[in-house]
Amino acid sequence: MQELGNCEAPISGEHLISEAVIEILRGDGNFTASGLPWLEAGETKALAPKNLTANCLCRRHNSALSPLDAAAKIFFAGLRDCLESSEAVLPYLLSGHDVERWLLRTLKAMAVSGSLAQGRVKLPGAFERGVDIIRMLEHVDEWPEATGLYFIMPTGSQLINHTRFQLQPWYGDAQKELVGLWSNFLGLEFVMMIAAPNVLQSPGLKNWLYRPSAIDVLIGKSKRQIGLSWQDGRLHRPIQVTFEKLVTSTASKGTDS
Repeated sequence: MQELGNCEAPISGEHLISEAVIEILRGDGNFTASGLPWLEAGETKALAPKNLTANCLCRRHNSALSPLDAAAKIFFAGLRDCLESSEAVLPYLLSGHDVERWLLRTLKAMAVSGSLAQGRVKLPGAFERGVDIIRMLEHVDEWPEATGLYFIMPTGSQLINHTRFQLQPWYGDAQKELVGLWSNFLGLEFVMMIAAPNVLQSPGLKNWLYRPSAIDVLIGKSKRQIGLSWQDGRLHRPIQVTFEKLVTSTASKGTDS
C-alpha cells in the first residue's frame, strides 16, 4: 500500500491468514500448514498463529483492512456451524465482495512475504500486469469483468468436510505471474480470478458458478444458509450441499448441486 503515500509507522506484523480464522478452523486441535518455503514437499506441520506472520503492512493500512478480517471470521464461523453444528443455526449474511477482498489481501501478503512455495522452492510473487491490487482492495466496482470468486465443483460431487483451509496460487500461461487463487474451505473448492480470464481459451469457466448468492446446507428437512450479497447487477445462484452421513466425529460428507 506504500504507493498511496500515507503509510504510518511502524510496520506491523500481519497474519498471513487472519488469526481469527486460524482459531476457528483449528477448533480444539492444532492448525497445520504445508507448502511453505521452510517445509519439505508434502510435509505438514502444526503452527501457532504467531508463526504465520510477516512484516508487510504499516499500522494505518493494517487497521484500514481489519474489516476484511472481521468478514472472514463471520464467513468461516458460519461455514463451520452450517456443516458441523448439531444445534439449529441462524442464517448468516455478509458481503461476498469482502470475502473476495480478504482472499486478495491474503494472497498479496503471502506473495510479498515470499511465502508461496512448492516444496522448498519459492514460487513467483509477481501479479499479472494490469492487476491494480490497491484499487481492487479499496473499491468493489474496480474488479474487472469476470474476475472474482467461482465455485468450481461440478454438480453431484462428493466432498468430505475437513476442518482445514487450503490455498494454492494460480498462474497464467507462462507460470510466472499470479492471475488467481485456488482454495478449499472445509471441503468446498473455489477459484478467485484477479485477472480477467479469457473465456474462449477457458471453456471450463462456463461450468463454474460465478459469485454464488449463498451456500445452502441441507440436513434432513432443515436448511442452513450463508447468504452472500453482491453489488454487480448480476443474477446469482446458490451452492447447495446435502448432508449424507457422519464420517467421523469431526467430519461429514455431502454432495453439491
